[in-house]
Amino acid sequence: MTHPLEDVIRNAEPFVFIGDSGEDRFPAMSYANASKKGHRVYYLDLGGMTASRGPVKGGKVYAEPKDIPADRSDLAVVWTKPHSAKRAVDIAHELGAKRIWFSFQTGHRDAVAHARSLDMEVVEIGRCPVYYMEGQVPVCKVHTAVVKLSGSYAKPPQLDPEAKRRELL
Repeated sequence: MTHPLEDVIRNAEPFVFIGDSGEDRFPAMSYANASKKGHRVYYLDLGGMTASRGPVKGGKVYAEPKDIPADRSDLAVVWTKPHSAKRAVDIAHELGAKRIWFSFQTGHRDAVAHARSLDMEVVEIGRCPVYYMEGQVPVCKVHTAVVKLSGSYAKPPQLDPEAKRRELL
């Protein structure tokens, strides 16, 4: 039996990652994982970066929401600092996202409430979506293994922004 978040992330292509390199919150490892396995993911950088950094240097990154192709699914993953998450929710909503995943250290209660006020379904608050993606780079494989050993991987989606954080374990 698969975890519900596996179904969310594996059946949502292409989805949009929203990060902000200006706040040092660009999902470089997620980019590497998606590239390695051939996942179709669009990366929007609110900091204006137009090419990926990290393990996959030079890959396409969008600096403007209007430039993201229209074939995207209804899922957006927010990977910003908590104080910027509400802005990312607004952008995700403008892009047509109906579901939103707040990655680790992103799910500020005001941003979560804002997403819900826009009738967006919050699918997770706190865990990295790479845990549930196929084809991980080595560092993410190790991290996912630790998360599985801790028992956190199998826990149901976290939907309460006030709950105890379980982002890394």
